[in-house]
Amino acid sequence: MAAQMTGQSTGPRERKNRRKTAYNPAGNPLLWCKWVGYLFWVMAMYFAQMAKPPDESFFHRLMNMGVTRNWNRDLMTLSWLFLILTALVAFGGLILNATRLRRKDDQLSAALIVLIILNMIAMGVLPAGNPIGVFLSHL
Repeated sequence: MAAQMTGQSTGPRERKNRRKTAYNPAGNPLLWCKWVGYLFWVMAMYFAQMAKPPDESFFHRLMNMGVTRNWNRDLMTLSWLFLILTALVAFGGLILNATRLRRKDDQLSAALIVLIILNMIAMGVLPAGNPIGVFLSHL
C-alpha cells in the first residue's frame, strides 16, 4: 500500500504492463503511413500552387505588361507524382489497417479514408498536370 501511494512500482508485473501501454510512434507503421501520406499531399498542393500562372494586377494593366496564362507543366507533373505517391501510401496503410483488424473493437483508420477522399478530389481538380493527359496530348 505504501509503494502505491509513493508512485513506485511493487514488482516486475506492473513494470511489464506499463511498458506495454507506453506510446511508441516508431513502432506503429499505420501512424507512419498517415504522416507520410499527409506530408505527400501537402507537397502536392504546394507544387500545384507554385505552378499556377500569376494573376494580372493593377500594375500589369497600367504598364501594359502581359502576364503569361500557362501553367508550369513540370511542377504540375511533380504535383501529380506526389498525388500518386499519396494514393499508394494511403491505400497501403488502409490494407495494413484492414489486415490488423483482429479484435472486436478494432476499426478502420478514419484519417486514411479522409486522405483518400482528399486525394481523389485533388486528382479531379488538377487535370492540367496529369502526366497521362500530357503524354496523350503530344501524340
